Amino acid sequence: SDCVAYNHTARDHADMTIYWRCGCGKVQLELSAEPWSVGNCHCHSCVASSRFLDEKYKDQENYASSIADGGSAGAFFMPNDVKVLTEELPPLGCLKVGKDGKAVRKYCKCCGTQFGVVMPQMWALNQNLLYSKKEGSEKYVPKMPVNNVMKKFAFSPEEVPEPAFSIAPIRLIISFVSVIINPFGARTEKDVMEKLEVDTSLVEEVPITWE
Repeated sequence: SDCVAYNHTARDHADMTIYWRCGCGKVQLELSAEPWSVGNCHCHSCVASSRFLDEKYKDQENYASSIADGGSAGAFFMPNDVKVLTEELPPLGCLKVGKDGKAVRKYCKCCGTQFGVVMPQMWALNQNLLYSKKEGSEKYVPKMPVNNVMKKFAFSPEEVPEPAFSIAPIRLIISFVSVIINPFGARTEKDVMEKLEVDTSLVEEVPITWE
């Protein structure tokens, strides 16, 4: 079955280092384990946010899109597997979908590259910017299938490629829920969360065009 999600409590950390860097390289992370899930989300909100940045920064040098196979590419990591290599982060931007949306999707204002979503329980990073080498010369290739999820809420469901799921594989849903509600799981350190905060006055609104 393609319904694959790694067991996030029992992954192989031996000699595993992955790197994330924005399009211009000013924001860099080091990841000490495989992501516990990878996939392209085709829901309206994720795709609209990615397209918003594509349109805004398409002419920006070194801009790197988060779109893959028509969806927004994501790779999910546990907080204790993530190390921020950049000591002084350049300004980050943040998007919310609609007037009442939550400001969760961060991006690097230095080049417009979508960063992802950082929560106390997990990091969801732009999968397109993962590399096997620190200098960004070799793309990281996931060991698990890259599922295309949320087909039910896609702008063009008939164009979502396989492996495609109306919502998501059941094992992936269970993994997400267990990560979120586990009171004993790893947490992103408070100083890191503060370092990645974006002033609410700078949050940009992605218009809702599909209701």
